[in-house]
Amino acid sequence: MKYLTLTSMCIAFAGLMVSCKDNLDEKPFSALSKEEVFKDEAGLKQATYGVYQSWTAPDYTDVLNRFILTESGHRYATAGILGSGSDPYYRFAHVASSGAFESVWARFYKIIFRANTVIANADLAVKENVEADSYIAEARFLRAYAYFNLVRYFGGVPLLLTEITGLDDEASLYAPRSAAEEVYQTIVGDLTFAEEHLPDIRTGAERGRVTAGTAKAMLGKVYLHMAGKPLNKTENFQKAADKLAEVTGETNEAKYGFGLLTDFSEVFSLDNERNEEIVLSFGYFVNSSNPNGNVLPFHLFPAGLVNGDEQTNYGLTYDFYKLFEASDSRRDFTLVDKYVFKGGARAGAEPGDSITYNVTKGNYVIKRTGASLAHDDFKYGMAFGKLARVARPAGAAIQGYSSDLIELRFSDVLLCYAEALNEVGKSAEALALLNRVRARAGATLSKASGVSALRRAIRLERRLELTGEFTTVFDIRRWGTLQEEIAAMSTAQIVDNVLTPYSPRLELFPIPQSQIDANPKLKQNDGW
Repeated sequence: MKYLTLTSMCIAFAGLMVSCKDNLDEKPFSALSKEEVFKDEAGLKQATYGVYQSWTAPDYTDVLNRFILTESGHRYATAGILGSGSDPYYRFAHVASSGAFESVWARFYKIIFRANTVIANADLAVKENVEADSYIAEARFLRAYAYFNLVRYFGGVPLLLTEITGLDDEASLYAPRSAAEEVYQTIVGDLTFAEEHLPDIRTGAERGRVTAGTAKAMLGKVYLHMAGKPLNKTENFQKAADKLAEVTGETNEAKYGFGLLTDFSEVFSLDNERNEEIVLSFGYFVNSSNPNGNVLPFHLFPAGLVNGDEQTNYGLTYDFYKLFEASDSRRDFTLVDKYVFKGGARAGAEPGDSITYNVTKGNYVIKRTGASLAHDDFKYGMAFGKLARVARPAGAAIQGYSSDLIELRFSDVLLCYAEALNEVGKSAEALALLNRVRARAGATLSKASGVSALRRAIRLERRLELTGEFTTVFDIRRWGTLQEEIAAMSTAQIVDNVLTPYSPRLELFPIPQSQIDANPKLKQNDGW
């Protein structure tokens, strides 16, 4: 990244995130100076939109890598139909130079750079503190969420909290790592500022921008993570419960516009994006500035689910499918058990073919021929389907779909709240929240009694409800159950039948080797 062009990066493609999809007015701002950009509120708003846009920029590889890093390192993960799609991460064979680490690191620091520019210059554009603080709060929320991801991936990372204006700012460009606890305290500070200065709710074209409710919900989740490993600050369970109480319950949910939809699949519908269950999402839609759109359907759906050319880079075992009750509406939406092949002929299948997952073979079988779809030399597992199953727009790039990227749902908030309440001895209240989520799914209500049994039930429910939503590996790490996860894995779910044994070093990902090479003040995580 060329730091001297940071301001222009901040506002490139501004407006892509939060405007109505049918009313976009794209303006290239890359040639404007900082003084021109921040001369008025209109420029400040565009720069703020630019921070959102940095979550969805056209260089899409890190979006898939984020998914793989947070969803493939556990007992139910398989390689996917491609075989090499989730490799080496799903079998814990990664090294510091593995490509996913650099891509997600770069994306998050790009977001941080842009946020810092808005924070540093908001008062140039808006003279009233109240108005400036609202934009600053938005940028601080987005910065906090970037750091929340970084600290969960890598542990302590460099804290860059001021605007970088040139290559001579060596203190920032070559910053050392801060301790994980300091990173978390920075996140808490940013989210606290955000909840105090953001509006309670947004409507119309503004819907999708973060609110006080978004900040409170995220802060509660952050406290829950701080209560677990590696910090083990258990006093944060009560802080999490207190904060999440502020956005739950009939009165608070009405205040912040939150709730559960009746139909689980409707949460992910393209016709229902930014519904009341979406606490935080980032807008993806195909256009000339972002031809790739959201690449996850292309890289996760089984071939022929909606287009014919999908590439399944990730799979889940049949054992995970069996965790769901037959009545659970989430089962056949989260996992693809059977489908009718669409699109051009591929992988031995033709349009109209009936495709069914074969438990014995561990892959999909084409009913017409009896042959396995794509491969029969390894068990690639069941494909993930928890996204809008809609064909890509006409003229889009092969991987270009228009579904938003959901980062936090209200069901996650409820389960975080249930977990926090259970850990502070309020199991009856926690059980009611757990069953609210289960009832919506059509699952049998839990009768778990006692802290330990309810803890197990809540952890299982997070798997059933949230798998594929950037939560699984982070949950495993904060619970301290990674060793148990690896022990439960079978070599049969690994393409080459080689599974890396547990080591404490696997509790964090390595700092990207390219960053270690470029910054002499960075130190690698233990064991890497």
